[in-house]
Amino acid sequence: MSEIQSITEPKAENSVNGTAAPAAQADAGAGAPAAKPPFVETLRELGTSWAETAIGYGKIALENAARALERGAGKLGELQGKLKKGDVAAAEGAR
Repeated sequence: MSEIQSITEPKAENSVNGTAAPAAQADAGAGAPAAKPPFVETLRELGTSWAETAIGYGKIALENAARALERGAGKLGELQGKLKKGDVAAAEGAR
C-alpha cells in the first residue's frame, strides 16, 4: 500500500502482473480524466480572476492612450493648417 493510498480506497486488479492497484489508477489508464484536487482548482480560478482583472486594466490603459494620441494628432493638424495659411503667430507658438 502506498503512502497516499487510503485504507478505504477500492482496489482493482492489474491485468499485467496480477497485483492490486487503487481503482483510480486503473480507471485513469482506461481514459477517464482524473479529478483535480480542490487546491489545484482553486489556484486555477484565482489565476483566471487575476488575468481577467489585468486584461481589463490593460484595455482601459490602451483606450486612454488612444484618446490622448487622437487629441495630440488633432492639435498637430490644427497647427499644420495654421502654418499653411501663413499665420505667423501660430509658427511662433510652435517654438
